[in-house]
Amino acid sequence: MTNRHRDFLPISLGVFALVALYAVANDQIIATVSPDHFLVYHPRYFPFDNVRWQALCFSLVATGGPGFGWGILLYWVGHYGPGPVFGRRATVLGAAVVVLVTATAAWGSGWWVTRLSEPFYPAFFFPSEDPKLYFSQTVQLTNYIVGLTGAIAWLAAIVIWRRRGLPPPNET
Repeated sequence: MTNRHRDFLPISLGVFALVALYAVANDQIIATVSPDHFLVYHPRYFPFDNVRWQALCFSLVATGGPGFGWGILLYWVGHYGPGPVFGRRATVLGAAVVVLVTATAAWGSGWWVTRLSEPFYPAFFFPSEDPKLYFSQTVQLTNYIVGLTGAIAWLAAIVIWRRRGLPPPNET
């Protein structure tokens, strides 16, 4: 097994763990602030009446594919193609920065909505005019928008870094 292949599991599982941990924490807070977000406005896929269990299940299901998929893509763009291999530490650290920026934007937009008591996004995103739902839905929508944008930006940054032939970040 080459060093290139030894990075696959640490990167893919490391990125999945970052995304899943944030999603679980995020949804547990939303379940506290706006229980109806999970109990009324989500379909009942899981056999639990407890809002915390509903939030846990939704967060893990919602992040399983995207989190692991993003980790695989990060491994792939960092290890195949022209340029030096992009190391696991730098790859996962960059993913952590994306998660942190996403969380800051999401919770900042949620805070803004609580200050205005009006939706941040167009009204068709909100099934009711409940201020708690404005908050929870705004946080979730911002998570998806900023998270996807950040994930694509980090993938592109690695590709550009490698194509320019820059030495990989320090992996010591």
